[in-house]
Amino acid sequence: MKLGFIGVGNMGKAILEGLLRSGKVSCADIFVRNSSDKSTKNIAEETGAVFCGDLEEVAKKSDIVFLGVKPYLVATVLEKVADNLKNKIVISMAAAVEIKDLEKELPETKIVRIMPNTPVKVGDGVIGVTFNSLVDDSEKLLVLDLLNNLGIAEEILEKDMAALTALSGSGPAYVYLFIEALADGAVLNGLKRDVAYRLAANTVLGAANMILETKEHPGKLKDDVCSPSGSTIEAVRVLEEKNFRSAVIECEKACFDKLDRMR
Repeated sequence: MKLGFIGVGNMGKAILEGLLRSGKVSCADIFVRNSSDKSTKNIAEETGAVFCGDLEEVAKKSDIVFLGVKPYLVATVLEKVADNLKNKIVISMAAAVEIKDLEKELPETKIVRIMPNTPVKVGDGVIGVTFNSLVDDSEKLLVLDLLNNLGIAEEILEKDMAALTALSGSGPAYVYLFIEALADGAVLNGLKRDVAYRLAANTVLGAANMILETKEHPGKLKDDVCSPSGSTIEAVRVLEEKNFRSAVIECEKACFDKLDRMR
């Protein structure tokens, strides 16, 4: 299977590196083209992927093409390669660009729209996936199997893509902020900075795994940590006083509304 990358920004590079890390794809089978020869050469040298001199070369040599250009450039880029993408699979990660918009430029192409997050780089990503009508069941399985090498790929309705973006697409930023704040609190209480970051990150990881492994409601697991008149319930009281949960909900709503305005 030959994979092409048109536009290798932060997310495209994370996906590329995640696929290489999985060992399921060889760098010799990945073709890349970025915005310039220089940036393309840099990506090729960093990852071992094959340098392509133009967009058409990527489209011709690839069975599946990842599209990672800015939304406002999508139509211009696809116009140049549309003839070379007929009956191939194009996986778009362009935020707020809907399948119907892609189909205008690629009427005979199998289109997959995804919303990944940056942890795909280390094989722990969350990826929302939706397909157009030209993608058959066997091709869906092929794409999902490929993406599951990057973490968890979940087929969703396209109408839910914005909600997923506000949750898992942008979610790592919220979690990084929380981990940083946890570590700052630990430093305030006397821990060394490197120890604080390491233990804060693993605390979040462990709590997340508890939900996934036990399948218990998060509220139940929170209650299990809070002893009567204990220090944890006192800390939770402060979070509630500061509207912690409301702030998280409102940040997702703000992200969702911004995406809605971009459509």
